[in-house]
Amino acid sequence: MAETLDRMSPDVSNEFAYRPVPPLAAATFGAGLFSLIGIMVEFALPIAILGILFGFMAARQIRRADGDYSGGGITKIGIALCVLCLVGGSVRLAHAIATEVPDGFQRVNFTRDISKKGFVFRDGVNEFHGDVKALDGQKLFIKGYMYPSGQMQGLREFILCRDSGECCFGGQPKLTDMIRVRVPDNGGGVDYYAGLVAVAGDFRLNDLRRAGNLQPAYELDVSHFNPAKSLY
Repeated sequence: MAETLDRMSPDVSNEFAYRPVPPLAAATFGAGLFSLIGIMVEFALPIAILGILFGFMAARQIRRADGDYSGGGITKIGIALCVLCLVGGSVRLAHAIATEVPDGFQRVNFTRDISKKGFVFRDGVNEFHGDVKALDGQKLFIKGYMYPSGQMQGLREFILCRDSGECCFGGQPKLTDMIRVRVPDNGGGVDYYAGLVAVAGDFRLNDLRRAGNLQPAYELDVSHFNPAKSLY
């Protein structure tokens, strides 16, 4: 009987042997699942890149462990999900950027091309920066956030802020950080949207002497309004 148990013990030991999964393998699989949203939302794309790096590191760790680690399967699945999401999300983002600007309009970055330019103090008064002056009367496509006014539907005008920080929501935005957007009367207006919006229209400069509080220095007679398709 003892001899029989001795012969069975190695098999029993092998059957119940446990090989741990390295944390990097689990992190790769988790990144692959999370990056699935990167196909629709670009902020998750860096997670896919990170997951691929984790995956290669986990695969090398498992290979060097000479059988002491398991997790090769979930590592491969995680890498595959990350690659799929990175490629799919990048294609979707490239298509959105290439097609979101209406014909005849120039893409302008609110922060880089307007806000950071500031004003020029000359002869005792503020003037518009030369680069911003060059935009006066141009058809521009720009993105920003709607300043909440309390009205949620049928807005005929609203203030577009460059970001969604506390300075724009509950505080007083800087003159360089807001544009008054006017909606034509031939439609039903636009509804308030809390996320990033994209607008296109004719850009105009106001009299700086009258600007202040919630009276922006810039205006845009809008012809296109939509939730932004990308963050860029």
